[in-house]
Amino acid sequence: MPADLDPSLMPADAATAGAALVVDDRLETVLRTRAAGPAGMRVQFRQLADLLGRVAPDAWAAPHDAALARLDALFHEIATAPGGHEGAAALLAGTPLGHPRLVSHFAAQAPRLALAAIRAARLAEADWLALVPRLPIHARGFLRHRRDLGPAVDALLARLGIDDFALSAPLDQVAADQPVIEPAPQPAPEDVAQPDTPPESPAPLLSASASEGIGAIVRRIEAFRRDREARPTGAASPGAPALATAADPHPRLPFADEPPAAALHPESIAIAIDALGTVVAADADWAPMLVGHRPFTAQPHAPARLDARSTRAFAARLPITAGLLMLDGALAVAGAWQCDAVPVFTRAGGAFAGYRACLRRPAATQASAPAEAETPVTQGADRLRQTLHELRTPINAIQGFAEMIQQQVFGATPHQYRSLAASIAADAARMLAGFEDLERLARLETGAAEMPAPDSGIDLAALVSRQLAQLDPVIGPREVRLRWQPPAEPVRVAAPAAELEHAMWRLLAVIASTAAPGERLAIALAAPVAGDSAPAAVRLDLPLPATLAMRDDATLFAADGARSQGGGQQAGGLGPGGMMGNGFALRLAAAELRAMGGGLRREGARLLAQLPAAVSPHALVGGDSATPAQAG
Repeated sequence: MPADLDPSLMPADAATAGAALVVDDRLETVLRTRAAGPAGMRVQFRQLADLLGRVAPDAWAAPHDAALARLDALFHEIATAPGGHEGAAALLAGTPLGHPRLVSHFAAQAPRLALAAIRAARLAEADWLALVPRLPIHARGFLRHRRDLGPAVDALLARLGIDDFALSAPLDQVAADQPVIEPAPQPAPEDVAQPDTPPESPAPLLSASASEGIGAIVRRIEAFRRDREARPTGAASPGAPALATAADPHPRLPFADEPPAAALHPESIAIAIDALGTVVAADADWAPMLVGHRPFTAQPHAPARLDARSTRAFAARLPITAGLLMLDGALAVAGAWQCDAVPVFTRAGGAFAGYRACLRRPAATQASAPAEAETPVTQGADRLRQTLHELRTPINAIQGFAEMIQQQVFGATPHQYRSLAASIAADAARMLAGFEDLERLARLETGAAEMPAPDSGIDLAALVSRQLAQLDPVIGPREVRLRWQPPAEPVRVAAPAAELEHAMWRLLAVIASTAAPGERLAIALAAPVAGDSAPAAVRLDLPLPATLAMRDDATLFAADGARSQGGGQQAGGLGPGGMMGNGFALRLAAAELRAMGGGLRREGARLLAQLPAAVSPHALVGGDSATPAQAG
């Protein structure tokens, strides 16, 4: 490269050198130059960083984006070379970064590279104030080691929860530029005999450089002790961090022999939550205790957990009013909090950006009443899910080992053992399926399950027709007939397609499996009549077989053994309810329909399944779409 184009050799102001710079093509020249070898890549990296550092913030354009891309590519090649990670960090630390965009770009790298970028940053105070809120959290922490940020930047970092700055220099270094006043020599007493020759000093045990280093440490410790003894008791406010100042260069550190400061108990704390549900900012005094918590995890043993109502509001991006937050941790923030939060959305695009929340200490009655109301159901469901999780581990191991024996992974196996292993694997699969149904019912009944968004335009009539066609080969040999007259027009409901199909299959399978041989049953579908004042809803009328119709409601929806229900179940097989029985299957289907906005109830010898309609009643078919056929 010509010398006049090298940024390191060019003066800062070309006008002062007597040459007018008509066209500044230094950046294009560097981009056209091919970097040969590691040394050439490092030189070009420094050149590009220097040129980009001189660009004004409002003058950034497309060529500068291309230069930043080349800079990033060079840095990646240097870092991926053998032993290049340390070399890349050293190169970054030794290259001054004079533009906020460069600092922000490299601060988002790995922690070691982010530390090097923070050390190499050369920004004005206004640039720091605009850049610090956009920096990653780990990069903000590295700013503690800088002492040239200014009071405004230090105050901003303190508001963001970063206030443990580095200790100041020793007292002898702080007062190095001040004149030293020697004390007046004291006259020696006359009656004391002075030695004629001074005693010989012992030879130093360490070298001069080592003695100076150890001496500096000893002098710093002694200065700290003198400052500690001279400080009046109670000068620092309890709980307030002691920072070094020009008048007091040695901050007060917590020692074991000092009385503990009185603990503070805040009454309200302002926090910020991002779109993933993580606390990312809080009031400066309490940020280290709160940042990083995830209160919307819905885990019973999480250190920060919100009630189920607030968790559902977070999933729907709705405001949270008087939510109950339980915190574990430091005494200052542990306990129950009332959480009031409003969702925040980005200006560009309206994407969800999180919550701005305020935590307040609730009254004793407010803190205890919701917990007492939710404890019997919610905690019982949590214990059930935990038990099921602990049971899955050994059953998965048994199933996997049985499949390995059945597939002869370990070698040839007699067919009798392979048959037993296949039976064990099938039983384990049925147990795991039953566990999944149990956990799903517990989550649905406690409100912890998140139902997918409803699909518009699901034709319930077509779904029932398709599932009845699948059941015909099974119930045909027993001469069971399910009469069904589909409506002429589609009857559409608003529900998740997969969830609706599962719930309908449970109901129809229970009816088909418990029907006695030769039994005739009729199914009807009713849509709301145009002009009804009630909300638009679709009703599916399902008959109960004789073996189920004679039971009361408590027995009908109770879990029982699938083999004890009889009613046409195949020998050695399980019904649609799995190992929990048909009553459990009906209860699970009712919970699924409630979660979709509908319901399931019994009226005499029939089950009525209700679902929300997808369109207004005027667009639905008028009157009953089908009339129950006469049994026979």
